[in-house]
Amino acid sequence: MQRASEAEMLNILDLFGRLDVEEYGNPGSIFRYIGLLDVHAKRLSEEEAASILSSELISRNENKFENYFRRCVQSIPGRIFVKRCPIIGGRDSHENIFKIEESDELMDIIKQIAREECFYNIYFVEAMTVVVGNFDLSWPIYSFSEDYRTFNQIAREVNLYIRNN
Repeated sequence: MQRASEAEMLNILDLFGRLDVEEYGNPGSIFRYIGLLDVHAKRLSEEEAASILSSELISRNENKFENYFRRCVQSIPGRIFVKRCPIIGGRDSHENIFKIEESDELMDIIKQIAREECFYNIYFVEAMTVVVGNFDLSWPIYSFSEDYRTFNQIAREVNLYIRNN
């Protein structure tokens, strides 16, 4: 994995408007498609979440996310970049943008996100889609492209969900 060039970073900025897309106040006014990649078909209540969210849930479902992204890499052509996002503190920097050159690099990152060790934004540049690493195996997806349907289909095939609520 190598640092993105200045031109590549500017391309990502031009496409998404900012690197920290999770900070958009109203992403629905920016993106055509918005969903939440999740292990649950419906939004959990606070009580449901408190009773089932655990390291065991992560262990049982981590491989689904690996399978999902492996299939995305195979099915959706184009370059993939990641932005390392500090969970607490740290500085958010353009220097944290990296180009994924091998799928194993991305799988290592997926494990870190799933285990909540470190979060990354994953940019599928040609598919005009970004997946935001997040807590509790619930990862927002923002897209400008019809490729969103492919992301959705792959989720169903690996027993994950992309919820739109």
